[in-house]
Amino acid sequence: MIDKIFFGDVKHVMLSELAIIGGFTKVKDVDFPITGVATLARAGSGDLSFFSGRKYISDLKNTKASAVILTEANLNDLPENVVGLVSSNVMVGYAKALDVLYPPEPHLHHICSTAKIHETAKIGDGCYIGDNAFIGENVEIGDNVFIGRNTVIEDNCKIGSGSNIRNNVVISHSIIGNDARINSGAVIGESGFGILPTGSGMVYVKQLGRVIIGDRVRIGANTTVDRGSIDDTVIGNDTIIDNLVQLGHNVQIGEKSILVAQVGIAGSTKIGNNVVLAGQVGVVGHIEIGDGVMAAAKSGIASSVEPGQMVGGIPALDADLWKRQVAFLKTSVARKKTTT
Repeated sequence: MIDKIFFGDVKHVMLSELAIIGGFTKVKDVDFPITGVATLARAGSGDLSFFSGRKYISDLKNTKASAVILTEANLNDLPENVVGLVSSNVMVGYAKALDVLYPPEPHLHHICSTAKIHETAKIGDGCYIGDNAFIGENVEIGDNVFIGRNTVIEDNCKIGSGSNIRNNVVISHSIIGNDARINSGAVIGESGFGILPTGSGMVYVKQLGRVIIGDRVRIGANTTVDRGSIDDTVIGNDTIIDNLVQLGHNVQIGEKSILVAQVGIAGSTKIGNNVVLAGQVGVVGHIEIGDGVMAAAKSGIASSVEPGQMVGGIPALDADLWKRQVAFLKTSVARKKTTT
């Protein structure tokens, strides 16, 4: 349920206008305002919904929505009085529709009185800096940046224009690009795990690198990105990192890659462009994962992976081989049960 207490009122948009903006093909020559968004099962008159998979086919056939985003293949499953908005990618179309119906509200242009900003810091135009935020010496913040409550930007860091740094974030030793989003509780630029056990105790190796984050990067809540030891930790443009991800020192990630929740990457590993690491994937240090690699959830990647491969399992193998191994094990266990 979309609660207007949190998300405000939906913007009433004519269906024909929504179809143009979202790139949909409208299958009926009718027009009316969209007044809400709901799931297929909950939708009513005036609502927009979407059909994302066969699991919801019964909901589609019985929906009371006024319009549904779907692929051409499922048009015949729509109730007669429902207008189809045909899209080649339903979820992308749905995302575009939400941007129209729930446009982002511009943030306040205001620096709260309890924020502490060093006199040498440079703050761009149109910024918001929340209560109890701390901005250190020689920090540079671009235009239209949002800094949330209790967030700490330590000395000499740079944050590009249009970025959104949420509440309780700590950033040090970092240069962050434009239009980045760093969600609450993230810690960027702390020292990496430079610990050497010796016979007389632990020796700490000073971490002297930085974190370099590109444009339009999104970093989830409570994710940690360690600064480099000498070389920098680098995250390329348009990469998306989910909540509770750990990136070790000197990790380098290319552009447009996706790291899902609880991924952990050890130090000095290089990740290419357009890589997808599903939830809880673990990656050892000092290896390379090529462009376009996809790793199944909970995979353990212990050696370098060539570009374009799909891998899974512990240790991670080619996905087809991994599936055959899993199937063989299941069959072997079933046979053992029937013979005992």
